[in-house]
Amino acid sequence: MPYIPGTPGITDVYHSPNVFANNVEIALWLESADIAVAAAISALIAAPEFPVEQEVQEAEEGNTDETAVNAVQAQLIAKGAIAPAAIVAGSQAGNNAAKSDTKAGTAKPGAAAAAPTPASNIDDTLLYDSALTGKKYYLKTVTKQPGVIYPYDVATVAPQNGTTADAVMKNLANLIKNVFDPLKKQYPDAFMTCSFRAKGVGSSTSQHPFGMACDIQYAQASKADYYTRALWVRDNLPYDQFILEYKTTGTGNPWHHISFNAGGNRGQVLTFMNDKNCKGPGTVGLFDLSNH
Repeated sequence: MPYIPGTPGITDVYHSPNVFANNVEIALWLESADIAVAAAISALIAAPEFPVEQEVQEAEEGNTDETAVNAVQAQLIAKGAIAPAAIVAGSQAGNNAAKSDTKAGTAKPGAAAAAPTPASNIDDTLLYDSALTGKKYYLKTVTKQPGVIYPYDVATVAPQNGTTADAVMKNLANLIKNVFDPLKKQYPDAFMTCSFRAKGVGSSTSQHPFGMACDIQYAQASKADYYTRALWVRDNLPYDQFILEYKTTGTGNPWHHISFNAGGNRGQVLTFMNDKNCKGPGTVGLFDLSNH
């Protein structure tokens, strides 16, 4: 496909992972959404608040035990990582949602992806080659910068998590095939902030350490768009747990936490504000908290 100057939504660039000449990577075109994603990731990593953002998200994210979250937030407040006023501001958000939809999610099984064949350099392992989007997903593109915001090394961390690199890669392949790739088809500006993480980072029951969950943001979405897109995710993707997450700390940017369990999905749908259920423990549904 040749690049035609002036084609809407297409920009010519000089580097691409899928165009080669004499074994040298070159480029003929790059979709505008991919440019926006690359710019958003670079901006988030370079932001001065990035170290604090990382500390807060990794300490709290994914923990559904409110007592534990309160304890962690108290520690972060004592360290000056987050402001007490920000937590107070978000504590009543669930009582004043801009929109709400309490429809429950549906447990859908999804489809198994082929087990990835490990490359000699494990980071170069191809996890999933998508016919839907035409994208090739490698381990490094979903676990290392600049593919994600928060990087972790699967080869060294997986054994520390009590699992294997092969098991993590198989879970990531399933997650990509069933969740992220179809989401990317619907919303091309989607990107992972993280997928695989170290055990003990955030919730003690987190699925991230096994490669079964990812956190997603969008390069071209408003805060209100996260709710609208959450409705689509709830109704169209197979997932184990889906959390629409908001915060009043740091950048204040929302995100989607989505997990996939090949052993059986719950289809659980929740909305969190500052890592706590916005309507109280166990409440299901989607709530637009973009007005906070």
